[in-house]
Amino acid sequence: MIGKTISHYRVTAKLGAGGMGEVYLAHDERLEREVALKVLPARMLTDEAARKRFRKEALALSKLNHPNIATIYDFDTQDGVDFLVMEYVEGTTLSEKLSGHSLPEKDVARLGGQVADALEEAHEHGVIHRDLKPGNVMVTPKGQAKVLDFGLAKLAHPVSETATTESLSATGGAVGTLPYMAPEQLRGEEADARTDIHALGLLLYEMSTGQRPFPETLGPQSIAAILQQAPRAPSEVNRQVSAGLESIILKALEKDPERRFQSAREVSANLNKMMTYSGTVVVSETSRSGELPRSWIALAGVAGLAVSLIYVARTPEEGGLRLINPVQLTSAVGVENYATWSPDGGRLAYESNQSGNWDIWVKQLGAGGPVNLTADHTGSDRYPSWSPDGRQIAFLSQRDQSWSLFTMAAVGGNPRKVVSLPIAPVYYRGAPQWSSDGAEMAVAVWDSPRNFAEIVSLQTQEKRRIALPQHGGNPCLDLSWSPDGRIFAYVTAEGDAAEVTQLWTVPFSGGEPTPVTDGRTNDRSPIWSADGRKLFFVSNQGGAMDLWQQRIGEDGKPEGKAEPVTTGLVIRSVAFSPDSTKVAYSRGRPVSNVWRLPILTDRPANWGDAKQITFDNALVEFIDVSPNGKQIAVSSDRAGNQDLWILPSEGGPMSQLTTDPTPDWCPRWSPDGKEIAFYSHRTGNRDIWVMPSGGGPARQLTHHPAEETVPTWSPDGGEIAFISRRSGNRDIWIVGAEGGEVRQVTVHPADETVTDWSRDGKWLISHSETRLLRIPAAGGEPEQIGDQPISFAFARLALDGEVLYYLGPDNLRALSLEEGGDYAVTDLVGRRGTLGWGIATDGYYLYFTWSEQTGDLWVMDVEK
Repeated sequence: MIGKTISHYRVTAKLGAGGMGEVYLAHDERLEREVALKVLPARMLTDEAARKRFRKEALALSKLNHPNIATIYDFDTQDGVDFLVMEYVEGTTLSEKLSGHSLPEKDVARLGGQVADALEEAHEHGVIHRDLKPGNVMVTPKGQAKVLDFGLAKLAHPVSETATTESLSATGGAVGTLPYMAPEQLRGEEADARTDIHALGLLLYEMSTGQRPFPETLGPQSIAAILQQAPRAPSEVNRQVSAGLESIILKALEKDPERRFQSAREVSANLNKMMTYSGTVVVSETSRSGELPRSWIALAGVAGLAVSLIYVARTPEEGGLRLINPVQLTSAVGVENYATWSPDGGRLAYESNQSGNWDIWVKQLGAGGPVNLTADHTGSDRYPSWSPDGRQIAFLSQRDQSWSLFTMAAVGGNPRKVVSLPIAPVYYRGAPQWSSDGAEMAVAVWDSPRNFAEIVSLQTQEKRRIALPQHGGNPCLDLSWSPDGRIFAYVTAEGDAAEVTQLWTVPFSGGEPTPVTDGRTNDRSPIWSADGRKLFFVSNQGGAMDLWQQRIGEDGKPEGKAEPVTTGLVIRSVAFSPDSTKVAYSRGRPVSNVWRLPILTDRPANWGDAKQITFDNALVEFIDVSPNGKQIAVSSDRAGNQDLWILPSEGGPMSQLTTDPTPDWCPRWSPDGKEIAFYSHRTGNRDIWVMPSGGGPARQLTHHPAEETVPTWSPDGGEIAFISRRSGNRDIWIVGAEGGEVRQVTVHPADETVTDWSRDGKWLISHSETRLLRIPAAGGEPEQIGDQPISFAFARLALDGEVLYYLGPDNLRALSLEEGGDYAVTDLVGRRGTLGWGIATDGYYLYFTWSEQTGDLWVMDVEK
């Protein structure tokens, strides 16, 4: 063929060959361009069936017009030779690019997203590739992916009135390349779009790890592995693979097509979301107006989707910041958080749970590994704070069975107890604050129901209390003491895990607090600039949790609007070095997904019985199953904010139900399935709302300034019970499903949490302190259910109303309301993470959320 001219295409070189064609480089003498010429092998020229399939390939692919698919230019016949003219793509195949090596995660997400987009284009036109593999993906010199070779493609629907659904390859038997085939291909079953998604999962796996997930050998061993063997977790092969990317890969590689992503568009969306929320870092231009930045540049950089930053920020005189050179400092499994700098800026102390409990660790920048300073204690040691002279590290610990303030030498040694503190772990967050001279420390305490700053003398251990504002019974967290000692900054929140918080300042001498933020977003980790004129803090005002700054006047009041410093960083906490030349930050977030498992009668269910049905790098907090058992309503921040979503109970694509910029939580289906009750922060306060389950406007049921949460429907759908703080503590109240007057059900000194309504409408199930209670819906004295003390829990009744399922500390448990027996229904061991807050049941399955926390320490240089 080389040297011949077919039509006006002069063949110059052979590019490759396969079972369905030979591909040559040719010169288009009319348009003066290089093209790829695909011709049938000589042995097939007399095979009319093969020639028919070849024509169908041309017809199908001619309909595809996408930047990530090689374009079809022409199809013709000359001298009995059928030929297909295609775009000639320069570059290297993905197979050559990998050669046993992994790619940076940003490249995996970018190239994988492009391949997914190409597949979506093909699938929308009824074309299934069936032979997607690294050798069939070309990467151009500009880094663009091009999907090639649809020679084994299958038409999922007719491309003309006379065409029928059939393979474009030889008929009969399994088709494809064995290591990249899906289980259904090996079984000879019908291939569809999800077959290509499995192959895409294999591509993502190989790009992330440099390895295939199944044995390299051909034959029975490889086939058995593809059909039966679970792939090794990508993060076990390459520790740099993030949890978000790993969840995408493993879902794409599900053996059962029903459990995979159901469309390539869904894969692309998840990869793009992972890029957006898992680490694309952009340092933004600050502006006095507080408007969104007009321009930024993010250049690809280090592992984990962190980005090397170069941005011409505003000059120091204008108050701008320039953050550059991100370096990952820790990568242990678990969470590293609350970094504190040594005065010389050479070391960082931080808290980490990598050992199985919280400890204080120290890491020297640029040399050596981290050292655990509190390995002697098996309980919690948290929130370190380095003394101004560099000799000591203060921290909080449960060493004497209650929370106390301790100090220890910065090089380690026996900790010294300074003072016991009235701290409730669920409400505490924040490091002790040293005075500038190192003589005193301040710790925020919540001695229910009042907030204080406990000031302790290091020399005499004498302490005094400074009253902090009460804020409706919410604790003050993340206390930060200004360098001149005049002002406290702090955060108010319902608790440590709250998603709506507010940042305040208050004079050290007392007085009225000043709001710094409006209480509609999640604002954390305030830290003062060295001159005390700016307050830096972490906030999701722009979507992800990022670093913001607010100018503060001499009177402690904000001047102008808060300005973003970074975008898309996903931060837990920040700390500036004493000389303000570096910033340390913890990158990470809580991740919680939905699982379901069957209710078994002969044994507790384990992970082998469980099925994961959401795969987001997001936090799912609350869940509920529709009355017909076919759908699940969840509250999730997968779009950056807690919104309500609906998905099939078997798993699959999620549809967004609410899009309000403030959080919506805790969806509960009405008994007829037509409406969903939830609570929302839309008014600047938590209230009960109801909306159609199919979408539409929501109506507000409660309007009281006290927070009102956790709705649950009466069995007849006429009323909704909820929790309200109207009386000063959390009690159960009831409102009509159409609104109107409310009535109080409980008047107890302890907080209540309503969880479910009995099927006969007579009882409300509640959790109070360490007890599960059955409370008359008409009001009256509660009855304790069972005699086992339990931790914070949500509980749901079985459909028969006789068994109560609830969240125990480590497993799901059941309690018989008639017999009183309490027993574990799950044995969930061997997986990193903990039970979340969500639990629901349709009588056949239990649905629950499983949570993991991530957080690694990073350091960037600060330029002004």
